[in-house]
This record gives sequence, C-alpha cells and structure tokens, in this order.
Amino acid sequence: MGVFRSFSALTIGALVSVTLAGVVPTPPDAGPGRPGTVAAADPGRVVAAPEPLRTAREVRRYWTRARMAAAVPIEELVPSLSASTSGAGADAPRRTPERAGVRTPRTTGKLFFNVDGGAAVCSAAAIKTEKRNQVITAGHCVHTGPNPGGILLPPDPHFYSDWLFVPRYRNGAAPFGRWVANGAWAFTGWIENESFKFDQAIISFKKRNGRRLVDQVGGNEVVWGKDQRQWGTRIWGWPAEFPYDGETPQRCDGRTVPFENSADAAMNNCDMNGGASGGPWLLPRGRTANTGRIWAVTSRRVIGEPILLARPLPREIRRMIRSANR
Repeated sequence: MGVFRSFSALTIGALVSVTLAGVVPTPPDAGPGRPGTVAAADPGRVVAAPEPLRTAREVRRYWTRARMAAAVPIEELVPSLSASTSGAGADAPRRTPERAGVRTPRTTGKLFFNVDGGAAVCSAAAIKTEKRNQVITAGHCVHTGPNPGGILLPPDPHFYSDWLFVPRYRNGAAPFGRWVANGAWAFTGWIENESFKFDQAIISFKKRNGRRLVDQVGGNEVVWGKDQRQWGTRIWGWPAEFPYDGETPQRCDGRTVPFENSADAAMNNCDMNGGASGGPWLLPRGRTANTGRIWAVTSRRVIGEPILLARPLPREIRRMIRSANR
C-alpha cells in the first residue's frame, strides 16, 4: 500500500500518521477526516476570495526578485507538517535536468502567493474562458482548507493573497511578464472538508499593458469527467523541493492509471514534488506545443515512490468557470 503525501501542507500530517500505522487510505471522495471536519452540504458550491487589498503596482513591488527566489512550497511554511526528503543528503547538489527537444508551453507557469507573510509557490496554467484572463491550479494553492495549522497560519480558515503568475518562468526570468491576480475561487468541498475531489481552483488576473493573459500566452481547454486511464498525458510543474530548486520547469509524460482502490489517477515514474501542485495534466491537441486539454491538476504524491496523483476534474468545474466569468 502506498503512503500519501499531499503537496498541501494542510493534509500531510493526518495522512502520514494513518498510513504508517497500516490503516486503509483516505476514502475516494473524502478529505483526511480530521476532528471537527464536517462534510459540506454542497461540496461543489463555489466561494470567491475577498477583494484584493493591494493594487497591482503594490503586488509587483511586493514580489521582488529576491522574494520570488526565496519562495517555497507551502509545506515548508508549516514545519510541523513537513516530511524530510529521502535519498541524497542535504549537501548534495540540486538537480535541474534539461529535457531537450520539448519547449515549455507559454500557457504554463509558476504561481507565487502570500501565505500570511510567507512566500509560497505552486504551478498553474492559463485556460480558455469568456474573460480570457484565468488560470487553473490546485484548491490548496488558494485556500487553507478547514484546519489551518503550523506556526504562521492563523487558526481560522482563509484564502491566501497576492497571487502572481509568471508564464514560462525560468531562473528568475519572466519572458511573458508578471501577472497580478484580481480574483480567486475555490470549492466548498475543499474549503470545508479538504476533499481531494474538489482540490481545484481558478484565479483571474488583471490586464497587463492593456492585454489579457490568454491573448498574450494562449489558453488550454478544460475537460471534465475523464476516466483515470488516459494515454499520452503530459504534466508540467515547477517542483521546488530537493533535488529540484523550483527555478526550471519539469515535465512527466506517459499513461495514467487508477491508483489502488481510490478515485485518484496516478502518473508513475514521475518524481515531481512540492511546488508542482496545481500543474496541468494535459492531453495533446493537434501539433501545437502551447495549448492542450487540461483534465486534472496535480494534487499530491506518494511518499518514497515516484508517483504523482490527481483527481479528474469534476463536472462542477463548469460551475466554477461560470462564477469566475460573472
């Protein structure tokens, strides 16, 4: 039996403690079942983040090059829920393998956000919507879920803030600009119950130099209700835990399969880790390298094994897209 490790720091502790004890993994459509967690009456209901407190100029000033370089996966901001990386020691060099012949889609990028004063990172991808200014990412990249924890997070559930999307980020470079968010949406199923079925979110962005995000970089289609078995899936992400450093994009290609007896889809032989959360699971569309069809976003991985996990996007993603386009 595999041992789950969520990319969300908010679920690691509970999952590790039960699986190491030999208990059956989390049920297919439930969260980790922490004390005080009550199932949402309508888990597919969409909740919007509060209006941004900072202007676009203030957010760009906040995200200095030094702060962006220092940003870490959310796990590292919650030490009590972190797990050490097995394998090479801390003094070993980080690896950023080059994969020749495949250019990173400009629709994909690194997502920075403010976690109560800490600088955090995820991955995301631009999507085709009516407003042409949105990305899809993981729910735990926008909201704490029902049980915040750690030394930085206040005790009450809340949205994060100051999201900044950098398409095709690489070693600090922003070839298609730095985009400032003006809205974010998450499912009640994540916010109230940490249900992995609803570990998705949409973030919208302000215009930059008079242009919308999708007009600048293109957008991917969003497809839902897919089977866990998909041939030819390509996953992009910016993993930032050892042995990666978060400065270069990484990809995994292959066939996805159901993971054990859960509702998760698994990509085997994929060793991406924290920072890759929210990265797109793409099906090809023609010969273009910049756009495709997103059918899932990275949620978590299996401890000690190169297995990445995600849920196929639920049909409720349509409700979220409608909400984000009002």
